[in-house]
Amino acid sequence: MLFRISSCVIVFLVFTSFSYQYIFQKIAVDMETKTAVKGKAGKITATVYYSMDGKMISYYQEPLPMVVINTRKGEITMYNVRDNTISHQENYIFSTETNQLYYFLDNKKADLGLISMGYSILETTVQDGLKITRWKPPLNLRNEISTVEIVHEKGNPIYVAYFNQKKMPLKKIYFYNYTQVSEYISLPGVVTQINFNSPKDSSLMKTTYSNFKLNQAVEENKLDFKIPSDAKIIK
Repeated sequence: MLFRISSCVIVFLVFTSFSYQYIFQKIAVDMETKTAVKGKAGKITATVYYSMDGKMISYYQEPLPMVVINTRKGEITMYNVRDNTISHQENYIFSTETNQLYYFLDNKKADLGLISMGYSILETTVQDGLKITRWKPPLNLRNEISTVEIVHEKGNPIYVAYFNQKKMPLKKIYFYNYTQVSEYISLPGVVTQINFNSPKDSSLMKTTYSNFKLNQAVEENKLDFKIPSDAKIIK
């Protein structure tokens, strides 16, 4: 259960934009995620460290002490501190380029990565000072998704929703409590996601980010974690 939850909420950040590389050489952030699924509540806490080469190391405190290492290629290695065991997988869904916060740091908050996934704009409107864009999915996703809607306020996305072919929401994400991390970058302090699993069933995930550290303020040794040589491999 820990693997399923943590793979969804790990903050995958990568710093590939040339104009940002001198601002974000490395970053750290504390993360707390609370989930509610079918009446059951869960909580995950971690401190996450990133470097501009796409490497991410997450130190989990709850529900179990674990160290999770991700790369841009989608490699994920999980070290269970208590049992001294490791497991490894490789899939692009684990890439450090697949999380929402990555788009804020790579100057893609205007489309939240939709363009790179093959989406195209249907229309743009302005209502009560909010910019609203509607997007059409690529052909390979049109059986599941009809449109995506993004709402921006003062240049920052505050809401995104995915709709199925019946115009019913599949997922809604809210971004708020923005933190000015640097002169040029603001990041949401809270991200709340609602997944509509069926017309009568939904799940909630609320992630809070705090204690942002940049560059020299980040402990260098945290990015150099080495898995003990005697750790047992679990396949």
